[in-house]
Amino acid sequence: MRALLLPVLLFAGPAAAAGTLTLDEALKTLLTANPQAVSASLGLEAAKSRVTAARAGFFPSFSADASYSRAGAQGLPAGDSYSYGFSGYQPLFAPAVPAAVRSARASLRSAQASYDRTASGLRYQLKSAFADILNARETIKLSEETLKRRGENLELIRLKYQAGRENKAALLETEAALKTAQWQHEKYKKNLRLLERGLIRLLARPAQTPVEGLLLPLPPEPPQDLAAFEARLQEHYSLRTARAALESANASEDTSRSARLPDASASGNYRWSGSDWPEAPNNWSLGASLSLPLFQGGRLAAGLSAAKKDARAAAADLRDASEEVSLGAEDAFLAWREARAYVDVAKSSLDAAAARAWLVRKQYLAGQTSYFEWRNVEEQLINEQNQYLAAGRGLAISHASFTRAIGE
Repeated sequence: MRALLLPVLLFAGPAAAAGTLTLDEALKTLLTANPQAVSASLGLEAAKSRVTAARAGFFPSFSADASYSRAGAQGLPAGDSYSYGFSGYQPLFAPAVPAAVRSARASLRSAQASYDRTASGLRYQLKSAFADILNARETIKLSEETLKRRGENLELIRLKYQAGRENKAALLETEAALKTAQWQHEKYKKNLRLLERGLIRLLARPAQTPVEGLLLPLPPEPPQDLAAFEARLQEHYSLRTARAALESANASEDTSRSARLPDASASGNYRWSGSDWPEAPNNWSLGASLSLPLFQGGRLAAGLSAAKKDARAAAADLRDASEEVSLGAEDAFLAWREARAYVDVAKSSLDAAAARAWLVRKQYLAGQTSYFEWRNVEEQLINEQNQYLAAGRGLAISHASFTRAIGE
């Protein structure tokens, strides 16, 4: 398998040559420099901070305050007024706080899944960019060989035409084939440059940064069935997102239900106030409070009903996501196996076309076949060479698509 694809994709061995970018090195750069990865990472950090903020509802809070004012009236001396103190608050029974913490944790899991989704998409783009660039470079090499062969063919046909052994149509066709090959070669170079620019942008490098040699590991042999990846599918980021949405909906239902329950808290303060600093008289207070909603005009019942429906909808979305992930993974898996099988087909067709082209060329030089038969065989050989290159790229892309489909 490796030897079969070496003309198409370079195998990343244990040690890379100097000036060569491996896929692992590019992945590290991608996840630290790409704007999408940076944004997703910051979103994940923000979600972690919101969990910490939600937990603060369990703990006491303290504050300090101070004020100063000076006032007076016509004919009376001005007077100073001071006030400063401390206060504290401790929730005793707050049913909404645990639900808020659960909701924040669900948001964190959703943010983690979102980050994994972004990272998986970027990995797929990077692997595709590697495969496309390597394939484009091999295509240019093949194009250079085709140009050389087209030039040699033109010289051969011109000599035979001048000797009266070939017709003018053959000469004109050969000239047109050479010009077409030259145009295609320029097209291939343009395509390669655009692909390299895309990789540079993906890695968040300056626009004119040259693209060094690339090393892309060859895909492994696909197994016979998808069972080996079932455990990985259960941790797919789409399923984790749907589970987090369900957890958030359940937390919202608990929040709506807790709005009917009493809320209790304790508070206290110690304060100095008066016109003399710092000998101002002091006062303090300690207390507790309890509140219970009695009538809200149906708002609480309606809110709870809506939260229950949202939870049922989230459960249905989870079932749908599970089926979608399973179907997508199976489709990508079968496409991977198909791409692997097609590589063998393309290699066999290329070998057959190469042998046939060699034979027909010998026959043409010996005058045993016509120019048009030789031309058709040459065209078929070039097509088979391009198909072989496309098969190698297709295998790399199909494996990248499969790894994305299973959430990696």
